[in-house]
Amino acid sequence: MDFNGMTVAVTGAASGIGHATAIAAARRGARIMALDRDADALERLHAQFTADGVTLERVPVDIADEASVRAAVEAIARITPAVDLLVNSAGIVSRGLFETTTTDEWERVLSVNLSGSFYCLKQMVPLLKVGNGRAVVNVASLASKRVSYTGGVAYTAAKAGILGLTRHAAFELAGDGIRVNAVCPGPVLTAMTKNATSEEDRKTVAAMVPLGDWLDPDDVAQAILFLGSPAARMITGTTLDIDGGLSLVTGSSYEAYRRARQ
Repeated sequence: MDFNGMTVAVTGAASGIGHATAIAAARRGARIMALDRDADALERLHAQFTADGVTLERVPVDIADEASVRAAVEAIARITPAVDLLVNSAGIVSRGLFETTTTDEWERVLSVNLSGSFYCLKQMVPLLKVGNGRAVVNVASLASKRVSYTGGVAYTAAKAGILGLTRHAAFELAGDGIRVNAVCPGPVLTAMTKNATSEEDRKTVAAMVPLGDWLDPDDVAQAILFLGSPAARMITGTTLDIDGGLSLVTGSSYEAYRRARQ
């Protein structure tokens, strides 16, 4: 996957899957537009990329605010006339149980995880139209097809909404040659996940995964770059599960399944 001469815009670029995607794309020659709400983290990311001799533009934004997104895209347009790949990775997790989820928590999680992806894609369309890549990858979750164990109902609902957004945008934007796909990661060991789980919980999850481990953010980044590359030029409106086989599990752990058959 060669991204030389391409511009890749990544939301949530300062941490987690977004951070891994920005690094992976840069290593393949891409110019990175790094969007994130955490200005200090963007500064650290910029310093890291500068030390490696890689071009990265910092674009502070609150994706839950469409006016902020519009301003961020206008800033990108002053730097470059086109974006080849947009990766909607920014997101937050909810904590409450169904009956304890507050209205504020519900609205905040949906505004960031779902509305934010809509705002970014909508505002970025003019730049995508004139790009060569014309690709969008939305980061959903295995929770969008099942439930979230580390997040709550707001997180599950928002990620399920990402799949609907992906399908509809893919259909409408196909006429402009813009492809829109989604990835559904299973358990990814990011800083956010570590803060939300205990070591015992992480061991339990790893035991459930047929391939025997948590995903690394780079595992997801590589799949994102595939969907955003010319290798996937006829793929749109689809979802790629990246979960180590966890979606195949229906109840007991993978090891328990094997023991029952020995």
